[in-house]
Order: sequence, then structure tokens, then C-alpha cells
Amino acid sequence: MHHRSIRRAAGGLLLLGISLAACASPPAKQDIRGALTAIGSPIQSDPISAWAGAWQKSFKATSLNYSPDGSNVGLTALATGQAYFAALDAPLTAQQQDSTKTECGPGGAFSVPTSITSVGVAFNLPSVRSLKLSPDVLAMIFSGKLTRWNDKSIAAINPGAALPNTAIVPITASSASVLTSASTRYLSSSADWPTGVTDKWTKVPGGTEVKNPRDLVKKVDDTAGAIAFMDSESIGSKFDTALLSFGRSFMRMSKDSVAAAVQDGTSKTSATGVEFSLPEKTDRGYALGIVNYQAFCTTYKNHQIASLVKSWGGFVLSPDGQFASSYFSGVASPSEQALQEATLLIGKIGSLQ
Repeated sequence: MHHRSIRRAAGGLLLLGISLAACASPPAKQDIRGALTAIGSPIQSDPISAWAGAWQKSFKATSLNYSPDGSNVGLTALATGQAYFAALDAPLTAQQQDSTKTECGPGGAFSVPTSITSVGVAFNLPSVRSLKLSPDVLAMIFSGKLTRWNDKSIAAINPGAALPNTAIVPITASSASVLTSASTRYLSSSADWPTGVTDKWTKVPGGTEVKNPRDLVKKVDDTAGAIAFMDSESIGSKFDTALLSFGRSFMRMSKDSVAAAVQDGTSKTSATGVEFSLPEKTDRGYALGIVNYQAFCTTYKNHQIASLVKSWGGFVLSPDGQFASSYFSGVASPSEQALQEATLLIGKIGSLQ
């Protein structure tokens, strides 16, 4: 089974269909109809598919066409009227918001966090279980300084483990991705990491490159001694993952440990939307992950489109929507505060007509 962060479905939809005018009643489900087009991040394909299936069961006269062409492509599509929302790898910046004002009205677009994709360190050492790896050790592995699995640096944090005298083979994807950004952000907590946060790996001495993150699965599976950062959906039940340190303790990636880290995260609302951040340090949770965002216009061309978009956004952020994405695609939920603040912004979406 995939690692899943399953939220308990409690109650109905959160503030679904709040109108811009406080006195207006939300439209009836049968009045929500039409086809949504969305473009954005490939890593959001699975949760968006889960949301679409559940949304269409509740709103039967709707459909969604999602193209995973990339976060930047999605933002451009939103800014030019080719998409009704964009799935982004990061929160909207003020400059990006300005670029959307022609299509989205004077307020431009805004972004909200919708899910969290956990990131694990998968390895191909069938004889090793509960392997602990620190940021310092991983920084040395992915910079080519540490080359054997029985190195004393690994043995020191894994006392009693039978570590094989096998070559370490770091596997990285050459294409730019948000997965690489999240991975190098974690490595950057170590003084041994030389390149900082980047969306493209520097080629690792002794390592192997694949083209795209989705190609990592097969390469790690085929390579003895391999190690790679992967998203939880790719890891599934195929690989064991290392216990990582975010403070004084080593944590295994699981639905419970990710949920604990979310509790230590922070949420803030600004002119560009809602931003949620996982904690850099925590002793009670697993905090390596990608916070996924969706960007919406503050104003759409007519009431029908605005109502359709609001029904989508409201459902995604609702307990039912969060349950669907957690159960069917294994992503975690942002904090309750972030979801509530995001729902309020979705409810303020308006129309020109």
C-alpha cells in the first residue's frame, strides 16, 4: 500500500459555495455545471484525479480536464485565459500575481495550499532494515564524498546494523523538478552540502542519472546499492525508506509522522493568498515534503464560471475532498488553519457579470 495521510471525514463541505456577498445563498448543486480546464504540476496529477472523481459524484453536471504540463505553463495558461485554475509547485509571488491581472481582474490571482506530497529516501539494500540517515550523511552521499554503505559515518548512527561493503549509487533526475528542490532544501541543513537549494541536481560522482523523476523507480530497483529521493506515490510499497532526522530524533515516513509534522507547520495569509510551510526542525514528525498549491482568479468573466470554480475549490479544501485525495493518492493535508483560511478566499471569488 502507498504511504497515506488519511484525514477523518467529519461533517459536510467546509464553507462550500460562500458567495462574495454575505447575504447571497450558495447555488444549488444542480445549478453547478460545466467543464473546467486546468494545467499545472505533474506531481499533482494523482490528487487532482482523486478530487475530480469525488467532485463529479457530488456535482454530476461537471467535468475536469487536467494537463500536467508544468507549474509555469499552468500559471501562463491562467494568466491568458486558457485555464480556470493552475496547479503550482510553490505559492504565488507578487510578480506572478501582477501577470494575471489582465485576465483575473484588478486583484489578479491568488494561491492556496491543497495537499502535501511526502518525500522519502528510498534505497536498494534488501538485507538492511530501519536504516537511519542524517542530513550530514546524505549530503556527503549526494556530493560523492561518501561511497560505501559500511562507511563509519553511516555505521555511527546505525549501531549494530549489518551494513554491507557495497558501493553507494546515488540516482538523480537530470530534469528540473520540485522534488529536487525539496530534496536539496533538506540537504541544505547540513554544512556538508555545497550547492544550496536548487531544482536541478549537480551530477554526483559515482552516481547515475535518469531523465525524469518518474524514471527513478525502475533505476533504483535495478541497481544494487542505489539510493534516491522519491515522492511517496513512487515509493509505494516497493522500497524501504530511511529514517530521517529533523531534530534530535530519527523519524520514519508514515501517515502519522507526516501528520505530526503538519501540526508544527506554519500558515500565513497575504495579498497573494495562503502559504503553508512544513517545519524545518521538529522532534515529533516527518517534515520532508512538497506543499502543493492551486491558483485561482479573484474574478471570472461570468457567474456560471465563478460558481463552477468555487465549487471545485471549496470541495478540494473540504473534509470530503481532503479525505478523497489522502485515501486515493496518498497525499497529506495542510493544517486546519491553512484549509480554513484558504476556504475563505475561495468563497470570495467573484464575477464580472
